[in-house]
Amino acid sequence: MKANNNAKKEPLKIDYENKRLSTFYFLPLLLIAGFIPLIVYGKYLYLSGTTQSLYWTGQQKYLDFFSYWKSRWVIALTMIGLVFYIILYVQKKLPFKNLKQYYIPLGIYAIFVVVSTIFAKDTQTALWGFVDMYQGMFVLLSYVIITFLTINFVNNERDVKLFVKAFTFLMIVEGIFGITQYFGFDFFQTALGKKLIVPSDVQVENLSFSFGPKTIYGTLFNPNFVGSFATLMLPLAVAFLLLAKTKKQRILYTVIVAMMIFTCIGSNSRAGYLGVAVSALYVLWLFRKNAIKHWKGIISIFAAFAIFLVGLNVISQGAIFSRLKEFNIKEQIEITRATNENAFKIEDIALGKDSFSITTSREKLNFKIVGDKLYFSDQDDKELRIETKGNKITINDNRYSDYKIIIADNYPGITVERSSRVMNFYFSENGVRLIGTGGKLIEQTVPAESFGPLNGLEKLGSNRGYIWGRTIPLLKNYMFYGAGPDNFPMAFPQDDILTKINVYIDSNIVVDKAHSLYLQIAVNTGVLSLLTLLAIWGYYIFSSFKLYNKVELNSLERYVGAFCSAGILGYLAAGIFNDNVVSVFPIFWIILGMGISINMRIKNKLSDREP
Repeated sequence: MKANNNAKKEPLKIDYENKRLSTFYFLPLLLIAGFIPLIVYGKYLYLSGTTQSLYWTGQQKYLDFFSYWKSRWVIALTMIGLVFYIILYVQKKLPFKNLKQYYIPLGIYAIFVVVSTIFAKDTQTALWGFVDMYQGMFVLLSYVIITFLTINFVNNERDVKLFVKAFTFLMIVEGIFGITQYFGFDFFQTALGKKLIVPSDVQVENLSFSFGPKTIYGTLFNPNFVGSFATLMLPLAVAFLLLAKTKKQRILYTVIVAMMIFTCIGSNSRAGYLGVAVSALYVLWLFRKNAIKHWKGIISIFAAFAIFLVGLNVISQGAIFSRLKEFNIKEQIEITRATNENAFKIEDIALGKDSFSITTSREKLNFKIVGDKLYFSDQDDKELRIETKGNKITINDNRYSDYKIIIADNYPGITVERSSRVMNFYFSENGVRLIGTGGKLIEQTVPAESFGPLNGLEKLGSNRGYIWGRTIPLLKNYMFYGAGPDNFPMAFPQDDILTKINVYIDSNIVVDKAHSLYLQIAVNTGVLSLLTLLAIWGYYIFSSFKLYNKVELNSLERYVGAFCSAGILGYLAAGIFNDNVVSVFPIFWIILGMGISINMRIKNKLSDREP
């Protein structure tokens, strides 16, 4: 019989699992995973344009150490990794894995990022990012590509081990920085440290990154971000310890687990504590079948956590337990409401042509400009006697003894301070103006729209009540596309002067972060973009839970895969209170991509065994 030449041929299946690519091709992703978070190097940025002049502090230049170069290296290494992938894919050395359930929402999110950039309030910021953040369009698209690349680069156990080594290096270095900073030795404050991070052509005096005693910021800019970092890394450190086969490996990873526990607790980040707690509960559930086998390791880890928690609380004179008490949300709400009701407040600032007034919860002070003289009167318009010494004005009335009034030297106006609340007034031909953020002149104070349930709770959660309460009403404006990547400072009602004075004491402070991963994304790239990311993350966590709930954890890939999902879940829990930043967020996407790839491989192996 003749063979049927028209029969459809089966496509040749390429065995990518047994292909051992040179480590060289993995370098871009490995550097993103293990090196970029450690970058600390000065970059003088000359501020110009709407973003910096209107929404920053009015300064002409800014020295960034923690975000600028990280963002640029993320973009550069991602592009190199993408070029490597295209070359290797054409050569049939890397696959294009059929994972539409992830690629489609990732692609939709990327579209929302681009559209939000096109319609951004400030295009330059949308492209390259805002001061201290630097997560513009190019960085956000890099995150999408990083996830795709990691999914397709990780094809066997050797590939996973490469990332294990990268994360091991990162945890050791970050742990050393954290422990030494906590006990008062900050490498960046030493002569050698300053030499390494300050460019030779830059002169810096009194360089300091201090966030207070007994606090860790590492190389990640802020203790809160250290908490998010520890949430991602601690589960992986535990996985590496449980996988250790030799005595040297067990000692190494025992030390690393201890470092990550110390870093988490020492960060003083309540969001980090929450993230670790959530991931721990998840791991305990998945590990219930193996609990007897590894009971010594499990008890040791919890004992170490308890010892560090109690020890560091003693060292910090009770600060850590005080932070933990704040997890009693009901009690915190009651305390915040009671404090708010009894607190001194600036209730109104009225601006006129040649007059203005300040109304507080205790008194009212009127100002009247006549020619080059300034007159004062009380709430009954009774003139008040004053005394002038140099550029300082004192009101000779006990009711106003808490006021400090200073005549400005470099512009026509005065500065008024009451109970540490500072208000700067500018006298123009068109009337009295209040000087706001970045030197902006405000004609009238208009309270921003607020989210009702958070009224009176502005100081809840380190002022998150105020930020969230003014951010949530913005969401209706950004359903389909956002204000633009990193455009949150422009979208936020910075002119809500009265509330700022009462919450922050300083009316000129810039609210540049949402202090919530989810609100940050929703405002910057739109509510729909947030929903696409929630779909990706939700599907990954749900599928991971189903997979590891039914398989035994008995191999490197299964351990790493399960603990990747634990880290992702913990990070997303911490994200309720923490922003995403370029110091940590690239690691999140690497771990997510690695977790997705491992899950796919385990599922394929299980299906191959089924009859």
